[in-house]
Amino acid sequence: MKNILIIVCCLLITGMCFGQNYELKGNVIGLKSDSLLILKVKGSVFEGAKVKVVKGVFNYKDKVGEPYFIQLFKLKKTGETDGKLAEFMVERGVIKIEGKSDAFESVSVSGSKSDLILKRYLKEDQKIVDKWEQLKVDYDKYTSQKDTLNKKKIGLQLNEILFKERIPLLKRYVKANYNNMVGALLPNFCTLKALLKSEDYLEMYNMLTREIKTSDYAKSTLTRSKS
Repeated sequence: MKNILIIVCCLLITGMCFGQNYELKGNVIGLKSDSLLILKVKGSVFEGAKVKVVKGVFNYKDKVGEPYFIQLFKLKKTGETDGKLAEFMVERGVIKIEGKSDAFESVSVSGSKSDLILKRYLKEDQKIVDKWEQLKVDYDKYTSQKDTLNKKKIGLQLNEILFKERIPLLKRYVKANYNNMVGALLPNFCTLKALLKSEDYLEMYNMLTREIKTSDYAKSTLTRSKS
């Protein structure tokens, strides 16, 4: 009986180790480069790797603890980069990179929940930013015309967009993903750092489960709450 338990435990441990891997499977029609540069962004650390491409097909495996950001660059035979192919968050599992051409806009990425949610959030946030920028045009116009009344009115609307739409959107996404790594990474990848206060970071940190709070992303959020 003990031997069976030992075997089962070994299988579980091995399975956990394998679960720490990710695999990139690429199939991009028209990809002429015979190799790609993989740029890994792990916080403040940058790592590079090279992968061979055969008729638009490539495969790459590596280990991953927490999700991190990757950029794929096409390489010329001289070793110089020849444009970006894709960028995304990697996490455990198989991630597919597919496209009908090697143009950045034509390439799709699937298999990463972190990447899917992050890009969905950024897309929603960008809509709010676009609305803010349209109003900013009016604000600048009234400023140049020295129209104090309308300038103040538009200024209040601009602030409302920032503090009643953009920041609440980020917090809603963190709360919706409180029990997975996405909730921890969002405050680190948002474009609101100049607007967020220490209490905002603390609020988002406290939304996370005890397990997720042990991640480096969550610890970074906690550190920001103390600055």
